[in-house]
Order: sequence, then C-alpha cells, then structure tokens
Amino acid sequence: MNHDLSTLDFLPRQRPYLNLESPNGTFQSKRNQLDFLIDGQSLTELARYDLVSVLCREWAPEEREKSVRRLLREEQADFPDHRRSTLVCGECGDIACGAVSRIVDFSDEGAVWRDFGYQNTYEPEIHGEHLRALGPFHSDLDGYRKNLIRTLGTLGATS
Repeated sequence: MNHDLSTLDFLPRQRPYLNLESPNGTFQSKRNQLDFLIDGQSLTELARYDLVSVLCREWAPEEREKSVRRLLREEQADFPDHRRSTLVCGECGDIACGAVSRIVDFSDEGAVWRDFGYQNTYEPEIHGEHLRALGPFHSDLDGYRKNLIRTLGTLGATS
C-alpha cells in the first residue's frame, strides 16, 4: 500500500513562565522543549492542551532517552494498548497528570503514528475528539530513526 510520506521535524519552543497563581495555588513553569512538527504543523498547538513535548530539556536526560527509545519501539509503551506518550504535563512530566499519546507501528513500508488521544493513568478512557482526526502519519523508517537519534543528541548537547 502506498501512502504519502509525512515529514517529522522538531522546533525549539519555550513554554513561558507565567508568574500567575492559578485557582488551585500552582504556577506555570518555563519549559524548553523540542516540539514535534508533523508536516510543518506543531503537535503542541494541534493538541490544545497545556502540555510539553517528552523532549523537554528540563527533564532528566535518562527520561528523554527513554522517551526516544519508546518512539523507536525499543522500550515498552508507557500506556496500555501499546500507546506511547508524546506530550506530557508541563510541570512534572508525569503521564498520570495527562498526556497526548498515540500508537507507533513499524513495517517494511515505514513508521506510522496513528490513533492520537489524551489520556491519564487513572481513567481507562482516551479523550480528545479533536486529536482523533490527526493522522495516520506515515514516515520513511530509516529517516524516522535517524531523525529521532539525532534529536536526542541535540538535547544531550544542550542540557
């Protein structure tokens, strides 16, 4: 089956620090991340949640590496049903707070990102009707792998 190939790029992006206290007494922390660009569109903007990329400079290098290994399917998925987080809580990075996830499939034809949704670890439901319209996105497998590995190197050099 022949599919149009999507491009996967990364854009340095900053979640600004807002010195405003929310009604529950928390603050919004500044985060430096590499946002996922799929066919030139920011996944953070498409998601419309206050989340940041799993490729956030403020997360521990080991956690960023684990995230990339999950995207490469070298590490177990962090949600049931083989779903892998892409955007996570901007304060702590914990998927329990809520995350945008999707399924990553590999085949001889390439990598596919599909079935986007918003979920957490304490509810079985996957939310985000607007996310279900995203994808599937097909990428060249070799290029996909090289791009993610290069990105991890970029994050390691700037942390």
